[in-house]
Amino acid sequence: MPRKPPRYDLPKAAPEPLRLVQRFVNTIDLSHDREWLIAWLEEQGLESSSAADLDRARGVREAIRELLYANGGHPVAGDHLALLGAAAAAAGLTIDFGRLELVAAADGLAGILGRVAIVCFSAMSDGTWVRLKCCRNEECRWAFYDYSKNRSATWCSMQICGNRTKTRTYRQRSHGS
Repeated sequence: MPRKPPRYDLPKAAPEPLRLVQRFVNTIDLSHDREWLIAWLEEQGLESSSAADLDRARGVREAIRELLYANGGHPVAGDHLALLGAAAAAAGLTIDFGRLELVAAADGLAGILGRVAIVCFSAMSDGTWVRLKCCRNEECRWAFYDYSKNRSATWCSMQICGNRTKTRTYRQRSHGS
């Protein structure tokens, strides 16, 4: 039975609907090489996924992760917004004037990725996007929501990644002198 994703993101869980993006990005544990993408897609209503679908979902997930890494002030290379835009186009985004919202017209994976793109777009428009970040620990890069007043949080967990990073830096300085 596949292991469930770790729950240490809960203290830094993004508010809805941005939580959808956070949960999508966190469908992989980079430090332990475990993935829950298929289970997440099933939760979203996708009954089966081809290898090509999974590759496309992973591409969008990693493009979003890079954008979140940039939210933490880190430089990123590549045009990740274009990949997110392509996912939106494939979803056939349209406007529901009755509910005054964007909706994905496509079914399946395209529709799911379209919903993720809609949430990204809405968060970028309303200013909440900059608070969703990736841990600056290169081995982790877990998505978290920055609740700090000055928006300066850099780690998914101070107890886990922050402590490890600070300890590693201290040891490197101590042995280097």
